[in-house]
Amino acid sequence: MSRRAIDLLLRAMEARSPSLQVSALDQVSRAATDALLKANLLVPSGHVPVVAGMDDYEDEPFEATWSAKLQSYGYHDSTGRWITVTDQDIAACRIDYGLALAKMLVAFERAGPSRPTPLIADLIFDAGTIKLAGAKAPVPFWFARRLNDPGVWAQLEARIARKPPQEIRIILTSTPGERIPETSQKRNHIINVADVASDPAKLAISPQILGARVFPGQAQRRFPIDHSDDCGLVWHGDKTLSFGGDKQRLLLQILFAAYWSGSPVLRVAAVLEEAGYGGQVNSLKKAFGRRDDWQTFIRFDDGNCWIEP
Repeated sequence: MSRRAIDLLLRAMEARSPSLQVSALDQVSRAATDALLKANLLVPSGHVPVVAGMDDYEDEPFEATWSAKLQSYGYHDSTGRWITVTDQDIAACRIDYGLALAKMLVAFERAGPSRPTPLIADLIFDAGTIKLAGAKAPVPFWFARRLNDPGVWAQLEARIARKPPQEIRIILTSTPGERIPETSQKRNHIINVADVASDPAKLAISPQILGARVFPGQAQRRFPIDHSDDCGLVWHGDKTLSFGGDKQRLLLQILFAAYWSGSPVLRVAAVLEEAGYGGQVNSLKKAFGRRDDWQTFIRFDDGNCWIEP
């Protein structure tokens, strides 16, 4: 599996409809779509009978209908002519959440049904419990998608309020970390899949990274600064800073690798390029966006940057 395929899968999980047109996914990345279909993470699911009608006057979505006479899908264009649509053009697929969650939790001892139980149809799933170092008992584990949708978020908040966990609950989500609202239900840890993955090209969740997110106070750390394996968490003095997004974490990994090696000073341009930022992101301030807490331990001057706790 490639990182592109994992990224496409997580994006597909955030789609409004659980049924997705294969041709639409192909437009993002045919290779990634093929990889997900081959791995059975995407499975055939009939058709999504919507196409872009193309003629001299129009370029807009049309509903394709089935013609029993012609034994094909199609639509009438602006002149009334029947346009045949092939099955391949409107073939649909769905995500196999049972397989996806099994791959996410492969490194954990899990108890529960072989396939996740829908709590809210196509949106929130109960995957049973997992054993997590630091927890007093098996931890309830849910998966949720589209949490940046106010309606979905309201349903999740209502559900977790009605059934609070004894200690903690982990809710993994395909919603990017910066788009997840703040919950008032503090026993629930809502975490993006990519933020705790053992590898960007895999779905498998790292027990160590997840444990550090859920129980940051139990992590053994160096002073005055230390970080989790993926640099998603940075402990600076008595503060715990959380960083989301693959590029930010890779940037921090590069800087910390230089810091621990004893040769901390690096060129800003080289660090940004290695971390995968495009040409428009030409400064650390742009890389970190609106936040400025990183400046408490990262210094930059004359085109150079370095860790300085």
